[in-house]
Amino acid sequence: MLHKWFNTKLQSRSLLSNKIFMRLFSAYATASFGDWFDAIAIQVLLVYRWGVTPMTLALVPVAMALPGLLLGSLAGTIADRVPKVRLMLLCDLLSAVLTLCLLVAPSIYWIIPVLMLRSAVSTFVMPAQQAMTRQVVKDEELLQATSLNGLVNQLSKIAGPLLGGVILAMFTPQICILIGAAGRIASCAMLWTVRHASDDVKKVLPVGDTYTEVVQSEEAYIQRETVWQEWKEGWKYLLQRQILLHTIIYSFFGLAALLMVDYQFTVLLREIAPNNESMLGILVAAIGLGAVIVLLIVNRQEHIGYRFGLGTGAMGIGLGIAGLGLVPSGSSSWMITGLALVIGLGNGLYMVTNQTIMQKESSTKMVGRVFGISNTLMSVALVTAPLAGGAIIELAGIESAFFWIGFIVTVIGLVGLLFGKNWWGVHRVSSEDEPESKQAAMQ
Repeated sequence: MLHKWFNTKLQSRSLLSNKIFMRLFSAYATASFGDWFDAIAIQVLLVYRWGVTPMTLALVPVAMALPGLLLGSLAGTIADRVPKVRLMLLCDLLSAVLTLCLLVAPSIYWIIPVLMLRSAVSTFVMPAQQAMTRQVVKDEELLQATSLNGLVNQLSKIAGPLLGGVILAMFTPQICILIGAAGRIASCAMLWTVRHASDDVKKVLPVGDTYTEVVQSEEAYIQRETVWQEWKEGWKYLLQRQILLHTIIYSFFGLAALLMVDYQFTVLLREIAPNNESMLGILVAAIGLGAVIVLLIVNRQEHIGYRFGLGTGAMGIGLGIAGLGLVPSGSSSWMITGLALVIGLGNGLYMVTNQTIMQKESSTKMVGRVFGISNTLMSVALVTAPLAGGAIIELAGIESAFFWIGFIVTVIGLVGLLFGKNWWGVHRVSSEDEPESKQAAMQ
């Protein structure tokens, strides 16, 4: 036990001494913190101040998801071809400018186009960040790196909404939006310090029925392949990697059910806590706290079973959502907070397992394209599910919709837990095992 603890300490210390990763990590943390300020501000503005309907509110996540659907695969391919840090820097700068444009939007129909443009820019960030992380972090430290990224996202989900709620009580939503823009500008400044980071790539070339990795310079690589060829190669690679394919399919169905209510928490709170605008910040913060608890535990573990992480995580999310659907109007805020904590525990476990699988089971050169393809498929759910959820809520009522959709997510989690061995075998998210992709390349 002491030996395992000591090894974990050494890995964490080595990761923290990785200058490029830590600058990327710090930039991501700052941007995530700022994002939650304007996210809370926009929802409160739309639901509590402007009183939009569930169906109208559903247009917001659809508008933010549509660019991912159209550009996701292309973004992953481009992220594999260009200097990733500079791409992230440019995207953060454009996001800051578009966030400032929200300040002058007079209605939801002005907000939606701006959010759509900002989402289009952000589509390029995730594949670039994941691919860069895969390049600069050792294989045995990937679990810790993924946990740290997830941890900072959830800590931002705690601090951002809580502080945002305080600022909303004292000032206006516009101040929160300004803080969101400032977070992106600060992220740009951090990325600028590592803009010259080495960005050589590993090219994955098909040889017969297997893949081998050949180190090439970026310039030679770009001359060899077109974007279309790389996109097709990414799909071919994904279809040959059954673990990745099963993970994406499973995530799609779980996400589709979840997204029916994900952006409707504000509408639910308007019914069960009508006089407490700050309750949204508390709920989101509680979800973040639950995820942080799980991520801190995971960061000390050497492995997590794939089916346990995904199945149990989805069950936690579903049980929490179903429970919120049963909460009567005027109930104690502690009951709402407790159920949000359950959602966060499930979300943290699911998130770190899913992202680590996507990184660990992908070869270094293919990470960007795998995440890009995954984001494209997830964007199909992001576009269709919120509209379906909005329609169901207006027909059946917000409480009933939350209960039954939470029930469906719970069943999806249970199915993954019971039958996941057929999809993921006995594979585990581990800090010691080598990625299968590299093992295959050496055979």
